[in-house]
Amino acid sequence: MGRKSKYESHVKPHLKDIPKWYETQTEAQIYKRLGISNFAWEKYKREHPELLECLRQSKESFCEELKGILKKKALGFNYTEKKVRTIDDGESEPTIITDVSTKYAAPDTGAIHLLLKNLDDDWRNDDKPTYELKKKQTEIMQQKADQAEW
Repeated sequence: MGRKSKYESHVKPHLKDIPKWYETQTEAQIYKRLGISNFAWEKYKREHPELLECLRQSKESFCEELKGILKKKALGFNYTEKKVRTIDDGESEPTIITDVSTKYAAPDTGAIHLLLKNLDDDWRNDDKPTYELKKKQTEIMQQKADQAEW
């Protein structure tokens, strides 16, 4: 008989924390934080659907947030910049001055290109001949798989 599972004591109590951790940490960092091994983590994902669902939702939510940020960067946006300065003449109390200004971040061509490649079929493939060959190869592999030849 193997070791006692740490799922109930180390993982389950933190299911509500994992989505927040997922925003800044990899799965490896998360399971190390929980004090379990990679082997145990993978086993728990297979045995506990609530953990797998938690990770799936965390990833989905994180990807949606990243898409929104990428779209914003592609379109350009206004933002507020705040600078705090201290003026000290040595004779009186230092004066704190806060400068607040609105700035504009211009559209980013890299973000535009990435979004178009993923959203627009005309932009998706820069190399049409290679794309067509890969598409045909995929179709052939699918046909063989359907015929159980491989």
